[in-house]
Amino acid sequence: MKRIIALLFVCLFTATTYAQDDEKAWSMSLSQGVYDKYIWRGLQFNEEGVNQGSLTISYDAGDLGTFSGNVWYNLDLDSENGNSSEFSEVDYTAYWSKSFDDLSLSGGIIYYDFSEVGLGSTKEVYVSASYNTILSPSLTVYYDFEDVDGFYANFSIGHTVELGFLDSTLNLGANIGYADQDMAAGYYTGESGFSNYALSAAVNFPLLENVTLTPSIMYYSLLGDADDANAEDDDFVFGVNLNVSF
Repeated sequence: MKRIIALLFVCLFTATTYAQDDEKAWSMSLSQGVYDKYIWRGLQFNEEGVNQGSLTISYDAGDLGTFSGNVWYNLDLDSENGNSSEFSEVDYTAYWSKSFDDLSLSGGIIYYDFSEVGLGSTKEVYVSASYNTILSPSLTVYYDFEDVDGFYANFSIGHTVELGFLDSTLNLGANIGYADQDMAAGYYTGESGFSNYALSAAVNFPLLENVTLTPSIMYYSLLGDADDANAEDDDFVFGVNLNVSF
């Protein structure tokens, strides 16, 4: 916990310092959300309420793309897993992104830290591509090179609708995941194949120029062998998130 707080202060100080020197190149965003469950790739890790927050700092290097760092955490709000008021997970991500007309590419590395609840850690690298066309299709492939030595691919689509009041928008999304044999054995205790899908809807309410409130709902479900191997295989997730950008 102390390491997390210290890192957040360092990131905030760094971003503030450099933002004063070059307002256009540096940017930062903070988010805080409360959800009734924690779901990751169709798997339920907590069903009694969580707080999730993140800090992202980005530097726009022009033709070289944008370089970013992100810290994300999950805080259990109950004692379902014996971790009430504890950080069950903290993720550290370093990544690069760049747009080429309608095509956007990104890639990075993620460090998953579960040490505060005694579950160690793991690491993944990923690459992602999205295309600015109808339904905004996106494909992201992850490779866990420490714990399970396996691949996971996520394909998603989405659409944004202007609601016509308070500058609000409705974001609709759907995604489906595929796990190879090693990833399936490590997390779903099944065979390779399509492992999960989700349908989501969120409404963005701009409160200020740089502050947005977003209530959301998501329906998730496991598929195939992943469904057969897990008791909690489908449900809804409700939440609300507050995002501030600088």
